[in-house]
Amino acid sequence: MGFLWRRTTKPLDGGIQAVSENRGAESRVSLSGRITIDSSPGLRALLLERLKSPGCQTLTVDFCEVTYIDTSGLAILVEVLRAARIQGKVFRLSGLRERPRYLLETTRLLHLFTEVNPEMPPVSNQ
Repeated sequence: MGFLWRRTTKPLDGGIQAVSENRGAESRVSLSGRITIDSSPGLRALLLERLKSPGCQTLTVDFCEVTYIDTSGLAILVEVLRAARIQGKVFRLSGLRERPRYLLETTRLLHLFTEVNPEMPPVSNQ
């Protein structure tokens, strides 16, 4: 018997929405919208909070529904990656689309991150 995913949805300032799911030692944050200087502070706080959670050993951020990311968003990803490494945890990216992938490639940051294919786990309404 596997663990069920626990899901919470949180709108962040700046027009981005985050759905957080937890199962065992894995946390996933699925983002939708645009990551800009307006939404970056809320996203930063959410990701660092998820990462600091004692039960979280792996944090995966799903970008399937992210249409845009600016350099402030890249800075957040690098900061969270650094925090994960310091804490001995895993930080992964999933579902990178055109604009986010392009920006990570052109800034030569993509190679720093572990990228996984998006998975659709069974959803629990708990």
